[in-house]
Amino acid sequence: MNQSERNSATLELRGLSRHFGSVKALDGLDLVLQPGELVALLGPSGCGKTTALRIVAGLETATSGELLVNDVRYNETPANQRDMGMVFQSYSLFPNLTVSENIDYGLRVRKVDSDKRQKRIMEMLELVSLESKAKSYPHQLSGGQQQRVALARALAIQPRVLLLDEPLSALDAQVRGQIREEIRRIQLELGITTLFVTHDQEEAMAISDRVGVMSHGRLEQIDRPIVLYNSPATPFVATFVGLANRIPAEITAKGKARVLNQKVNILDHAADFTEGAQVNVIIRPESLELVSENDADATRGIVALKSFLGPMTKVGIAVEGAPLIHLNIASREVRKLEIGDRIAFKISSDEVMAEHV
Repeated sequence: MNQSERNSATLELRGLSRHFGSVKALDGLDLVLQPGELVALLGPSGCGKTTALRIVAGLETATSGELLVNDVRYNETPANQRDMGMVFQSYSLFPNLTVSENIDYGLRVRKVDSDKRQKRIMEMLELVSLESKAKSYPHQLSGGQQQRVALARALAIQPRVLLLDEPLSALDAQVRGQIREEIRRIQLELGITTLFVTHDQEEAMAISDRVGVMSHGRLEQIDRPIVLYNSPATPFVATFVGLANRIPAEITAKGKARVLNQKVNILDHAADFTEGAQVNVIIRPESLELVSENDADATRGIVALKSFLGPMTKVGIAVEGAPLIHLNIASREVRKLEIGDRIAFKISSDEVMAEHV
């Protein structure tokens, strides 16, 4: 690949807001992507992640704030002059053009000379492993192949920033896994700064350098996937990223609570919890373990649900005075466990997160 392809950019969103009447789709978003970094914006529908991406692409206008690429303000730069490639959820290929012609489109618009265009098309076909499909039309391709063409077309113009707008959501599960690995391989090979918007936490966690979780137009937390999962900054992040139980508990002292039959430490000691307050504690399924019914701290319940997930099985336990509580247990350990069986478990985590009811 050309050295210029490796000269990716710093992308900065500084206090970006976007209002639609009284609705704040974005509410002062601050985000910096370092050169060559892949950052995913993750969140539920309406959280503002797609609005942020469209502002970066030049398809939406910010109400306030700044967009900078290598410290140069891009707010007023037209979309076709932003040196960014975008891959859409729906592929958006030209149905009347072949694979090669689709890849060539942006190069022709930029008036690149014919020899350079042909060379670039061949490079892109090789990059996405579609050399044999050069003369095919989009309707002759599978969904995964169409998405590869869309990616090749976005990269053909040698953008400094790549934007991915839920590019895998239209694919089936097996193809989705293959294409996301392909996207990550290509992104790392080119060293291109990439902003990836998705509502699928597995996708975000699997291929991103950092993941930003958004809610109501704001960034709740941004961090490496492992930190985001193991050390969520807010109850929203804890429950949105991965699975989590919300279990009623009572504050017994500063930083302490009683939940089920156990005393636990609360992660955020600065929270305004008063003694005797009723709260919910947030506990991941893997932070609960099966124990003997003779354990003094054990909680007892009835097996109400078993969901086989390969090496792990999700077990739902009905406990009096609490919602259904889920545990993740190695499948080999629950082979003889049946619906209706009595079971005992306890919290294995030293600290848990709590939120006001």
